[in-house]
Amino acid sequence: MTPLQAEYRRRAAARHDVAGQMAALYAWARHPGARIIELGTGNLARPDGYSGNSTAAFLAGTERSGGQLWSVDIADPPVPPEWRELEHWHLLTADDTSGEAVAFCPDEADVLFIDTSHAYDHTLEELRLYGPKIRPGGVILLHDTDRLEWPGVALAADVWCRASHLDWYDHPPWPGLGVIEIPA
Repeated sequence: MTPLQAEYRRRAAARHDVAGQMAALYAWARHPGARIIELGTGNLARPDGYSGNSTAAFLAGTERSGGQLWSVDIADPPVPPEWRELEHWHLLTADDTSGEAVAFCPDEADVLFIDTSHAYDHTLEELRLYGPKIRPGGVILLHDTDRLEWPGVALAADVWCRASHLDWYDHPPWPGLGVIEIPA
């Protein structure tokens, strides 16, 4: 087992807001050659001083699949220093709605994961900017779609999907993982 796989397993077994979805994120990243865009790496540091639970799942999965992960966060994420040396991780510290960030992320990506401000306008803009970057047959994942806790995320998904003639569903458990499947 590689150090990255061990770190993923440790984080998947811990209690945190994305714990219920770690296995699903890892599975999507395990698709051969997966190209993943992650908006928000999670800047709330864990007790060990690090953040990046979703990043850990994606990095462990892409390590196995030969894939690549592009992460954008508005602040430099506190992550284990060795991650910054990984050839399959590309990190940009910037506003994810900036032209620089949009250009940084690849077209024809397989997965888009959004876990940023949770604000309606911002989430809708992220969907507008990055949704077209997802290839047919790909998937858009939105974290924190619980309508009571984070109503802006679910509403943005509703509005964007309606305009795009798509639908979304919640992949349990709470706090919710919204899934938008892009038709093949």
